[in-house]
Amino acid sequence: MISSRRPDAPLRVLIHADGHARADFFGKLAAGVPTEAGFDIQFITESLTAERLIAARGFPVTRLACTRGTPDATLDKIYHNSLCGVLGNINRAAAAGMKAEIDAFLADLEPQVIWCWNGTKFIDRCLKATGIPMKVLEVANIPGHFVVEDEGVNAESATYRRLVEQEAGVNAPESFDFQAWKTAYIADKEEHRPIPQASVAAVEMREKLSHLLGLLNTTPRFVLFQLDRILGYALRKTVDKRVHQLEERRRPDAEAEGTHRVFFPQQVSSDSQLIFNAEYDNISALRLLLSELPEGGVLASNLHPAEHRLSRKLAFLKLAQADDRLVPVRGGAWKQLKAADEVVTINSTVGLEATILDRPCRFLGRSPFVRLNRDPEALRWFLGAHILPNSAALDAPVRLDLIQRLRPDATA
Repeated sequence: MISSRRPDAPLRVLIHADGHARADFFGKLAAGVPTEAGFDIQFITESLTAERLIAARGFPVTRLACTRGTPDATLDKIYHNSLCGVLGNINRAAAAGMKAEIDAFLADLEPQVIWCWNGTKFIDRCLKATGIPMKVLEVANIPGHFVVEDEGVNAESATYRRLVEQEAGVNAPESFDFQAWKTAYIADKEEHRPIPQASVAAVEMREKLSHLLGLLNTTPRFVLFQLDRILGYALRKTVDKRVHQLEERRRPDAEAEGTHRVFFPQQVSSDSQLIFNAEYDNISALRLLLSELPEGGVLASNLHPAEHRLSRKLAFLKLAQADDRLVPVRGGAWKQLKAADEVVTINSTVGLEATILDRPCRFLGRSPFVRLNRDPEALRWFLGAHILPNSAALDAPVRLDLIQRLRPDATA
C-alpha cells in the first residue's frame, strides 16, 4: 500500500494518536511544523477525547467507529502481535471491524508516512502491516527527551538491528562532551527527579470506564486484568507495608561489608517490550537470578512504580518470603543502581542508567542498550545524536533536524 507523490506535491502524513496525551503531543508537533516543510497532516484515533482535542487545533481527524467484523487469519496475526490483543482490551470481532475501517481509510488517504507513539497498539500494528514507512516515537528515559525510530521502538527498531544484530559502527558528534553531560545528569538525578510515569488524564476517565463496561467489544481477560489492577490500588498500603518489613529485616545482611549485591529492576508486567521482546517475565527472571547467585550474595529488587496488578505484587512477595537472599526494596532505581555491584535487567531502560554509571549490566531480553553497555562510542552517539529534547517537537517552529528524521526516506 506504499504510495508515491509528485516532487511538488505535499507529503501526506498520517498520525495515530491513541489518547489525550498523545493527541496533545502530536497536536503541538503538527502545529509547529512550518508550511515550507510541505507536510499535509491528518490524524486517526480511536479516542473521543483525542478527536476533540485535535479538531480544536484545526487538524483533520478521523475517529474509528469501532464496528464489529469477521476475524480471519490475517487479522489474527496482527491482533495477537499487538498489546491490545495480548491484554484483550478489544476482542477479535472488534479488531476485525477496526481493521476494515483502517483499510478503507488508507485506501482513500494514501499516506506516504505514518507517525505514532510506541507502535504496539493494534491500530499501529495494522498501519505497519501496510508497508507504509513508519516513524515511531517513544520516551527516551532521559528526563525531557524522546526518540524517533524507524518501524518500532527498542528491540523492534531499525536502530536495534544496526547496533546489535549488524554491529554497525556509529560516530558520536565531536561537539558532544560526555563527561559534562554525565555530571549534569547525575546532579539532576541526585535531586530525586523521577521519570514521569504514564497516567490517565482526568478527561479520559469516563471514556476509559465506558470502554471497560462495554463488554461487547472487550474480553473477559481484560476485565480480569483491570480488576487485578483495582485490587492492587485498593491494597497498595498493605503490600507496601509488607515490603517495608522484609526490607528492614534483611537490610543489615544486604548492606554488610563484602556482600555481593545484584540489583534487578522489575518492569511493568504489561510493558510491551517485556511482552514482545523477552523470554522472561519478572518472576521467572528473579528465580533464574536466585539460582545463579554466588554464595553470600543478595538479590535486591523493587516493584516498578507503575505496577498496580495485585497478582504480580503478591507473586513477588511470595518469592521473597521463601528466600532470604531476595531483598525487596522500595523507591526508585537510582539509589539501588549506586549501591549495586552488578545490575541485571530484562530490557528495562534502567540498563541505560546502569551504563551511564559504569555499572556492569546483563540483559536477559532484547534491547539496543546491550550495545551501549559495552561500546562507549555507541553510548555517546545515542546520547549526543540520537535522542532529542522534548522542545525539539513542542517548541514552534519544530527543529529542522526532527522534521528531516520524520520524512519517510530519512533514517530516524
